[in-house]
Formats: sequence, C-alpha cells, structure tokens
Amino acid sequence: MKILGATQKTSKAYFLLLAGMGLFIFILFTPQLALTSELQIHHINVQQGDSSLIIGPNGTTLLIDAGQPGKGNNEVVPYLQSIGMMPFNGLDYIVNTHRDDDHLGGLDEVLNAGYKVRKKIWDNGSKKKGLQITQFLNAAKKAGRSVKKAPLGKVVQLGDGATATIVAVHGRVLGFGAISGVTDENDLSVAILVKYKDFEYLTAGDLGGGQFPADNSCTGRNTTQKNIESALAMSLMQGKRAPRLGVTGVEVIKVSHHGSESSTNYQYMNLMTPKVAVINVGAGQGAAFHHPRKDVVENVLLAQGPCITAPPALVLQTEDGPQGTPNTSFAGFAVGDVIIKTTGIGAFTVSGTGAVSQGPDERAAAGISPSASFSMD
Repeated sequence: MKILGATQKTSKAYFLLLAGMGLFIFILFTPQLALTSELQIHHINVQQGDSSLIIGPNGTTLLIDAGQPGKGNNEVVPYLQSIGMMPFNGLDYIVNTHRDDDHLGGLDEVLNAGYKVRKKIWDNGSKKKGLQITQFLNAAKKAGRSVKKAPLGKVVQLGDGATATIVAVHGRVLGFGAISGVTDENDLSVAILVKYKDFEYLTAGDLGGGQFPADNSCTGRNTTQKNIESALAMSLMQGKRAPRLGVTGVEVIKVSHHGSESSTNYQYMNLMTPKVAVINVGAGQGAAFHHPRKDVVENVLLAQGPCITAPPALVLQTEDGPQGTPNTSFAGFAVGDVIIKTTGIGAFTVSGTGAVSQGPDERAAAGISPSASFSMD
C-alpha cells in the first residue's frame, strides 16, 4: 500500500507538472495577441494604396486592405512581423473596403503567407471581377473562409468597451439608408467607426464626398463621385439618425481616397473636426491622380477655405505624392507608417516609423519625433 501511495503521488505530481508546462506553452504560443489597455491603429505604408491594422485592448485584430499586388509580401507581412504578429498569431478579421487593386491586391499574399482568419473576412459586396479579386477569393477559400458582405451596423467588440462598427457599406449608410445613384466602386466602400471611451476614429476606404456648388466654390473640389460623406457624418452626430459621436466628431480620420478631390468635403470636415488626418499615399499612382490634392489638404484639412469652421488638422502622410504635378500638395508631413495608440482616456499618441521612400522623413517637422500626445475632447 505504501508503494502504491507513492506511485499515486508521483503520478499526480507528474500530471501537475505536465499541466503546468501545457499552460505555459499555451500562454506563450496562443494566437491571440497579449492583453493590453491600449487601442492601437497602424497605418501601414503601402505607398499608393491602403492598409491599416486595428488592435483592440483585448488583442482582437482587424486588417483593413493590403495595398496593390506585391505590397502584401513586401510591405504588409514584414510590418506585421515587425510588431510581433507572426503567421501563427493569425488575424481575427480581414476587411476589404472595396475591390480596387490598390486596396485588395495584397490581401491574397497575406493569406498565403499563413495568416489564418479566426472569425470573418468581409468586403463591400461588390460584383466587380478581375484577376486580383479572384486570387483574393481563392486565397480566402483555401484558408477556410468565404468572403461575405460586411453587415451594416455590425459591432465588433475589441475589448474593454472598445468597438469597431460598420457604418457604411455598398452605398448604404447606417441610420440613413441607401444613397441614390451609387455605382462607382469607390462609393461602395466599407466605412468603420472605431470607439474607445473618449477616443473616436473613422476610416472609409475611397468613399466620396460628392460635388455641390457650396463646396466647389469654397474648396475647389471637383468629382463625379456621390456625396456619401455628408450623409455619413450627419447620421453619426449626436441627436441624429444613428448617433455614435458627440458634438465634436472624431479625434482621427483616415482621409478617404488618398487625399483625392473626390473625398473630404467641407461638411464632413466641419462635423468630424479631426485633430489628426492620416493619408495613405505615395508612389504607384496614375499620371493624372496628383494625390494628395491641394484643394483637399490645404483648403479643407488645413482649414484655409473660408467655409471650414473646424480647426486645422495635423496632416500626416505615409509618403509624399509625385513631384512636378500642379495639383499635388506638399503641405502635409511624410512620416512613413503612422501609429495611433490610446487608453481611451485623456489623450492619444501619434508616431511614425520614418520609413519613407518618396520624400523626406518629416517626423521632426511634424512634431512627432519620437511621438506626440494629443488631448481628447
């Protein structure tokens, strides 16, 4: 009996040791990122294109777009790995705002690099077809996920009360409904509002701000895209149809359509009142693009147009636009990847990596070297 008892004790101790080792290995290699008290938003420099990563306080991750073909392998995956997100970490969500190559082109490369998606892959519900779209859909299927239309009004919980809400998709705006006559792929973009306590952030792909006399005469913007921005901003404000914001709008916007004059009208700026405006821009744009545009950066974001009542925003660009183009603005600051961090209370911080290939590293001139803190309304 004594021998049996000793054996039982040894077995129990061995079991507890193995259980402890298993728990350690699970903690060390769990795919979810470590819990933090911060919300992080990373604007990844893919030059002409878009790619952003949202990391919630509980480690929930949303990758939004991945730039043009080649940028997934050359920019997005290396950036994810540089902040400790290896393929075995995976992603919780992927969102393709719309099916243009400079947003969707690198997503298949991220999936093929081994980043599994634990929950959902969403896009804008477009019927647009093409090689890059097919490759994205096939990569998603290979990874065990079908691509679904982002559900308008869906709220993704990011931890500690932080949320990401789908506020526009496929020409429909939360609380407003369908915008008449929308056919442009850009205007079908997914828009996402991120909130964490006192902090708000809005990103909207290439969503349009339309053209109307009051705006054109003040800002000089000229576009054939529909005005979805005004409906979105008005719907989200306090006391409106889908109130998600206070009277002072948001702290940060990701400027739609790379600073094109198709987006960021004066109503949107005056309602959103961002302290920081981030533009994903750089080499690779078409000869007629001239992103970011003077009429948007200077007249709207820097509040030089007489119709702008919002204070000027700090304009941070991933890179400069093309030199020698008459409509391109160089009034913003090229700072590489742009990172926003906040606990949701009191302030948020802004920093850049300085990884700029087109234009100088202007972090010092922007006042964010190594970072800057901004109070929240």
